[in-house]
Amino acid sequence: MLMALKVILGLIGGLLLFLGGRWMFAPDKIMAEHGIEARNATGKNFLRGDMGGLLIGGAVVIFMLLYQGVAQWAAPLIVLMSTVILGRVVSLIADGKSKQGIQAIIVEVIIIALIVGIAGMS
Repeated sequence: MLMALKVILGLIGGLLLFLGGRWMFAPDKIMAEHGIEARNATGKNFLRGDMGGLLIGGAVVIFMLLYQGVAQWAAPLIVLMSTVILGRVVSLIADGKSKQGIQAIIVEVIIIALIVGIAGMS
């Protein structure tokens, strides 16, 4: 069971790494897919750093948790994912419902559950 959870979390880490790389190195394509517009170099700088950097950082922390096999990496991941969920909830309240936003919250809660499960079994 633990191995299956680790494999799933590893795949999620790979997905975060891939998505972070897209935000960092091909922002125009992913902005078009999500209907996001950067009006100048500063806008792209924020998207590359904030989106790309955080996604890649999350992937690195996932890989550290899996590689080192210790629960100390679980807390930073849970904090990171929880703050993302907080931002999405604020957006749902301030900006209105979004099907994609609700789906993302569900996926992020599942990721937190995986992390907690792996940390508890390690």
